[in-house]
Amino acid sequence: MGTVNKIRVREEVDLLKQEFEQLCSDGKVSSEIRVLVNSLLVVVELILSIFLEKTTRKGNRNSSIPSSQTEKDETATKHCTTAGKGKQVNGRVGNTRVKESVTTAQVEVCDICGMVHGTM
Repeated sequence: MGTVNKIRVREEVDLLKQEFEQLCSDGKVSSEIRVLVNSLLVVVELILSIFLEKTTRKGNRNSSIPSSQTEKDETATKHCTTAGKGKQVNGRVGNTRVKESVTTAQVEVCDICGMVHGTM
C-alpha cells in the first residue's frame, strides 16, 4: 500500500487557498463562486483531517480479524468488576437465615489450676 506525504498534501492545499484568496482580492471571482469554493475548501480540510491525521488500529470490531488474534485493549479503566446480576452487596446481607446453636457444658476440671469442681 502506498504512503502519502501528509506535509506535502497540506502544503498543496494551503497553496491553493492562497492562490484563490489572491484571485478574490484582485476581483476576478464573483461572490457566488467565492462562497462555493470556500465551502469546498472546508470539505477538503475536513477530509484531510479525517484521513491523514486519524489512525485506527484494526481489531475484531472493525475488521475480519477474530478476537483471539487481537491484542487486549489496555486503554480501558483498571476497575475489576464482574458482570453479575443484581445489586452489589458488601458485608452481611440482612435477609438471610442464620442458624445458631448454643451448647452448655459443665466444668469438671479446671484447665489452668487443675482443681476438680463440683456440679453447679
